[in-house]
Amino acid sequence: MRKIGRLLLSAGLGAVVGGGGVLGALYHQAELDVRERLSRPVWSSSARVLSAPMELWAGLQLSPDELAADLQAAGYARVARADAPGDFEVNGQDVLIRVPAAKGPGWDIAAADAHVAFKGGRVQAVSPKRRLTVAPVELAELRGESNEARRPVRLEDLPAHVVQAVLAMEDARFYQHEGLDPLGVLRALVRNLTNDGPMQGGSTLTQQLVKNLLLTQERTWERKFREALLAIALDQNYAKDDILELYLNEIYLGQAAGASICGVDQAARAYFGKPAARLTVGEAATLAGIVSAPNRYSPLLHPDRAKERRDLALDRMVQTRALRPEAAEAEKARPIDVHPSVGRRRAPWLVDAAVAEVEAKLGEGAVAARGLTVHTGLQPALQRLAEAVVAAGAAELDEQHPKARGAQIALVAVRVKDGEVVALVGGRDYGQSQFNRVLDAHRQVGSTVKPLTALAALDADRELHPMSMLDDSPIERRVSGKTWAPGNYDGTFRGPVTLRQAIAQSRNIPAVLLAERVGMSQLAVFWRRLGLVEASDLPASALGAFSATPLEVAAAYTIFPGQGKRARPVVVTAVTEPDGTGAWAPPPRPLDQASARAAFLATRLLQAVMDEGTGRKAASYGATGALGGKSGTTDDNRDAWFVGFSPELAVAVWVGFDKGRAVGLTGSEAALPTFARFVAGSGTLGGAFSVPAGVVSGRFCADTGAPDPDDSCARPVTEYLTEGVRVAPPPAEGPLSQAWDRLRDVIPGPAPAERVEPTPEEIEADRRRDRRERRRGDREG
Repeated sequence: MRKIGRLLLSAGLGAVVGGGGVLGALYHQAELDVRERLSRPVWSSSARVLSAPMELWAGLQLSPDELAADLQAAGYARVARADAPGDFEVNGQDVLIRVPAAKGPGWDIAAADAHVAFKGGRVQAVSPKRRLTVAPVELAELRGESNEARRPVRLEDLPAHVVQAVLAMEDARFYQHEGLDPLGVLRALVRNLTNDGPMQGGSTLTQQLVKNLLLTQERTWERKFREALLAIALDQNYAKDDILELYLNEIYLGQAAGASICGVDQAARAYFGKPAARLTVGEAATLAGIVSAPNRYSPLLHPDRAKERRDLALDRMVQTRALRPEAAEAEKARPIDVHPSVGRRRAPWLVDAAVAEVEAKLGEGAVAARGLTVHTGLQPALQRLAEAVVAAGAAELDEQHPKARGAQIALVAVRVKDGEVVALVGGRDYGQSQFNRVLDAHRQVGSTVKPLTALAALDADRELHPMSMLDDSPIERRVSGKTWAPGNYDGTFRGPVTLRQAIAQSRNIPAVLLAERVGMSQLAVFWRRLGLVEASDLPASALGAFSATPLEVAAAYTIFPGQGKRARPVVVTAVTEPDGTGAWAPPPRPLDQASARAAFLATRLLQAVMDEGTGRKAASYGATGALGGKSGTTDDNRDAWFVGFSPELAVAVWVGFDKGRAVGLTGSEAALPTFARFVAGSGTLGGAFSVPAGVVSGRFCADTGAPDPDDSCARPVTEYLTEGVRVAPPPAEGPLSQAWDRLRDVIPGPAPAERVEPTPEEIEADRRRDRRERRRGDREG
């Protein structure tokens, strides 16, 4: 027996020694696993698409609640009393914003205490300056395969009560134990041995972290044993504060907008519309209370359950002496006030375009894979306005014009000074069709090209001015072996008309004659320099018989308020890496394409369109002031346009069917209402178009174009012309032979009779364009 006892003792000691060796090896492997996992990035960086720094000015259509939503999306905190940088408060029709200093690629925001007053759904006043700039708004987040929305935050940037609330609910002894809490383990062991249900956890915060970073979610004894070793290894190799920071950024806190909400900062934004640094005690307790089952206790979906969990967390904070009992009771008396800022992707057509543009240069998938931040020129308030007016225009078409029911509407607004696209709506419903008609629909431009022709003529001839006389009489031309006899939309000819009348009333014959006097080849080059790259020198191009996108047309129109400078359209203004370094060249500056003198005189023509021509209905929508524009309608009413500008914005609206079916309406009928609603709500119609040097005003007879120095005309009008130009009266009666001879002498280019049949190369090029247009129309449908 004594021998047997010695053998058993030896075997037991060997087992202990052997078991200790195995345990040591397992622990060493756990240390290696922890170090390897934390030696590389813990989470993939989400990519983001941002607006431009948000600008606010008097007259802009916007409500306090809409501004609040934008400020939350920009990272500002909505609070009851704004007393720190990054805070704002809403008091009825007034919003107070504590704007913090901020810098970004190409912009610098100064710190300010700003006040925005509202009245009647518009910004009434901004102080202390007339225009306020705040941080950009997040338009979209592009997540990796994990589909996790997360904004990592440093522990030192979190309020103490956020940390205390989480520790009170999840691991009150975090700073006392070494990765495992023996009391918690014993409690879980007893429960698992006495219950047949799922295994219960007494996990520490450290164990939860290693489970999320290094293990699966299965509940087995083997996994629990490995979890314990990893937790001890993590605790022994990393500081407590580092572990806590990892946990607070890793923790899963529910679902919103189809993504997993991870980390306390992302959760603070998703549920309360503010960064975690601005959470109140009650809000911090709410987040801490939902950790164990975030979807079951979500304050968005289950506010009553969330309140129960918040109150429990407050009680736990009292127990851990992180909160006084009276303070806890005061927080319990308050409702949970949620202000979610995580939602659907904003400006989806522009976001798609921005990402596609970046990836065309940096490689497919580069934006999300590299965690890039894509900066755009979009202005959130103008984008919201654009979406609203497109929806209103679509509803109006469906209700009042049955034949146009279902027609698409596209709108784009380009800022004159730099070409940045500030608003873009690619169709009536992104959910039904993601095809971006602003960038990708190439449609005939119709009469929207006529003002550009007039600009080229005015630039070439200093004698020409808005009251110069043109002839609106029948003409014929030989094109491709056939006779081309263009007519006017109304089927009539009016004989002598002023240039101002010709553009305001969209007369075709004067447009053709003026284009021929400039020279079709020279004119086509000019159109292409303005970005209308598909323009040809065939005679019908004078009436807009070539294609362009709404963005191209809007950008071309920046030349009028831009005083002869045409701005290249810019969707992406900058791209930055996760570390803030740049990865994108700055956009080009506007280009001089015409003289300021000619641009102003052409602007006067387009102001006449709005005052007395095809755009006069815009005033009924509130679009009055400094405004120019032009309608466009193509053959068989397939495409309807209205394109125009204020001193700050150039705006194009197109209406039509993707497959080219006739919309059955003119540009003034179909597109003008949407255009007018947008510019009326933009708050950019104040002021005036600047009169450049070398241009003077005079009084003329509106119907004859004759000077009216003594106010003897029945319909006098004030108009502008180049300084030093002598204005002779037109013929009193008969054809305009003398006036036309005078016009021919001063405008370079061949006379109409010199224009004969196009070359075979021109004919073949025209046929190729027609075939491409038909194929493109099929694809767009």
